[in-house]
Amino acid sequence: MMIRKYALSAAIVLVLWALWLAWLWQPERQVRLHTSHFLKKVERRNWAATKEMMAADFTDRWEHNQASALEDAQMVFSQFVFVTIENRTESCDTSAAAAATAHTRVKISGNGGGVAQLVMSRVNSLQQPFTFTWRKVGSAPWRWELTRIDQPELTIDPGAGF
Repeated sequence: MMIRKYALSAAIVLVLWALWLAWLWQPERQVRLHTSHFLKKVERRNWAATKEMMAADFTDRWEHNQASALEDAQMVFSQFVFVTIENRTESCDTSAAAAATAHTRVKISGNGGGVAQLVMSRVNSLQQPFTFTWRKVGSAPWRWELTRIDQPELTIDPGAGF
């Protein structure tokens, strides 16, 4: 008798949960969340988790690969005593089957040495958003990896670090 009493409630909860997951796992929402989570991992200087989100074949316009991008990011963010990275994804293109791009404005605030001040000044003065390119991995709707970052206004000498 107890099963009948709670079966309808359990069924409603399961349907609501399934609807919420269907909403959450939509490609655009996943790309927006992954972009935000990636920047949060950088902010927290969690380099192992940052690396896990990046594709092995990651590249950028400054001739970084996965290893050199992480190495340079570690060097730059070690100059901060504390740092906050705010981000707002303005648009997201999910028209390709297994790829998507997020156009995200980034603002860095914090405190640190001269390099930290230079980084904040350069990033915060950019007029155009960063472009994060993601690739869908496997069949799970939550598996995406970062393949590229771009920002046309930002100039970094290739191979010279940040």
